Amino acid sequence: MRFHAFAALLMPLAAGACVQATATYIAPRQNLAPVPEEQVHVYLANDTVPASCQRYALISTEGDADMTSESQMINAAKRRAGKIGANAIQLLATRDPSTGTRIASVVFGTSANRKGQLLAFRCTEEQQASIADRVREFLGLAD
Repeated sequence: MRFHAFAALLMPLAAGACVQATATYIAPRQNLAPVPEEQVHVYLANDTVPASCQRYALISTEGDADMTSESQMINAAKRRAGKIGANAIQLLATRDPSTGTRIASVVFGTSANRKGQLLAFRCTEEQQASIADRVREFLGLAD
């Protein structure tokens, strides 16, 4: 019986640690094969995404600011992108809750969520190989 009471107390904490990631398609939805999370490339906001990569979806992430980190937000976005068949994401923005929102969450029990916006891309293997070739050339490793 004690275990059930303890588990009931921990459930809100475990649920609060979750990051939700949703995708809104901005290109015609396709039935693409899933991409493993570790194969989804991450571009930062100022990075140049190869011009031949096609925008596929807007990914929104959200999680409790006290229970999640930015890396958890990015990993959730990579998982979501992979599920819809995208193999690259670009971070557009992240926003932490304001101090007022954090205080209200403690006083009133409301949420204080960290939010993120990312673009998901579908890049072909040829495009990825081209990137790898440019990196090898830059490092002086080209044949």
